Amino acid sequence: MLYMAALLLTMGFFYACKKSDDPEVKPAETLKPEITSITPKNPEVGDVVTIQGTNLGTSATDITVKIGNTAITITSVSNTEIKFTVPEGLTSGDLSVTVKEVAALNKDPEGIAITVTPAVSAVPTFTAMAPANGKTGDVITLSGTNFNPQASENKVFFATTTGGTVVLATIKTATATQLTVEVPANAITGGVLISVDGTNAVVADGFDPTFTVNTTSGTGDNTVAYIQSLSGSLSFSKIATAEKEIGPMIMDRANNTIYFSDYTILNSAGANTIYKVSPSGDASPAMLTSDARITKIVKIATDAAGNVYALKYEGTGPSTYSVYKITANGSSVTEVVKNFEMVHNSSLYFFFVNSANEICVRPGFKISADGDLVYSETSSLGMQQKDGGAFVDGGMAYLNQSTANNSQAKTMKFVKWDLTGDNLTDAGLTPAALFSTDDASLYGSNDNLSYLKYAFDANKNMYALTDHSYQSGQTSKTWMIRKVAAGTTSSTLLGSFLIKFPSVDLNEYNSSVEFIADAAGNLYFKANQKDIIRISQ
Repeated sequence: MLYMAALLLTMGFFYACKKSDDPEVKPAETLKPEITSITPKNPEVGDVVTIQGTNLGTSATDITVKIGNTAITITSVSNTEIKFTVPEGLTSGDLSVTVKEVAALNKDPEGIAITVTPAVSAVPTFTAMAPANGKTGDVITLSGTNFNPQASENKVFFATTTGGTVVLATIKTATATQLTVEVPANAITGGVLISVDGTNAVVADGFDPTFTVNTTSGTGDNTVAYIQSLSGSLSFSKIATAEKEIGPMIMDRANNTIYFSDYTILNSAGANTIYKVSPSGDASPAMLTSDARITKIVKIATDAAGNVYALKYEGTGPSTYSVYKITANGSSVTEVVKNFEMVHNSSLYFFFVNSANEICVRPGFKISADGDLVYSETSSLGMQQKDGGAFVDGGMAYLNQSTANNSQAKTMKFVKWDLTGDNLTDAGLTPAALFSTDDASLYGSNDNLSYLKYAFDANKNMYALTDHSYQSGQTSKTWMIRKVAAGTTSSTLLGSFLIKFPSVDLNEYNSSVEFIADAAGNLYFKANQKDIIRISQ
């Protein structure tokens, strides 16, 4: 028994000694992530930044990359490389990487600072222009590179002498390589400048950016210094100058005499009576009569015998008028009707004398030769007062009417007014049909018709005058005249012109545009307040 106990004790001793001689087993050590390089250090927005190192992991969900305090979206990852794209709005700062919440050690000798570099915009260039000459209102094409497809971010300047050295043009369309622009009013021959997002376009080597403005392309004679003929073969000459601003003006075609009043609402000082002048321009305007009753004349008409009819504003009420008949030589003045009211529609009235010597005030309202007021129920819905209508002959006049009862240019049409029977019929002609080719932007929009005047010669050819809608940079309107041959609805552009600043444009002061025709088709209009200008075809 003692032997067995000693044996067991000896064996236990040797076993314990053997166990203590075995090596110690340690837990696995976590490998520390390290950054060895970052490129580039000065990226722009959209650039790809590459982080190289060791122990970076293989799953993007285990990794956090920050620039300063901004977390960055990782685009790719491997154990030795992380990539990300610099996002919009990122600010500069130090880069940090965390892998499974363990911060990476930086061993990049150039440091971990990331400086976000602002993107450099591509410089625009100006390489071509077509055509390189033209007139106000023409549309030209400018070619180059790096234009902004958003038209408002581009600016095109033409040379000028009005109000500065350049005038801004209207850009019609824009792409990255082409701009279409409208030549502005008051442009002169000179270099064209393009600015894109505030950066001036560089002109290509060998390209001349000079645009030649055809300031006067009309081929007719022009002896009026303040009129600039733009197109056509019309000739302009001044035949008379009044003492004060001209108001209503008419042509007695049968007797070849122009009559006008010098009364306007905004300029009522002076005689405020009627004057006559020969279209030949061989004499100054002469007062028709010295009768004290002939004053404040707002409308004038003549009959077949050459007698003159005057519509006088009495000023005793908002719509109180009188009518007087004056012989052609001014020796006799007869009161036709005194102090009548412009009933039903006080703001709508015309003034024509028909073959029965009835005064036609508007459809449904006449004054008989004896001075009786004759009313009928004729609709005047949409009728336009501003243009004044046009006398054709003793049986007919033309008026302008809106089909939508508004003032939009595209809704207008001409109507024939039977001065004897007092009915209206469609003339089969519209202002849009006449002028939409010349001013497509106006008639393709909801804009109101600005100014329209029309007149007839003895052969019933129609002449229409209107102003072009606004053109960028303009200080003077462009006026256009078209002719419609009798019995047709097609028209011909006779020409266009403008009144040079600082002379007064056709519509200034009393907002009245006066435009008439004689029997032969010579045209006359009031210009610069007091002048009567003849236009010969």
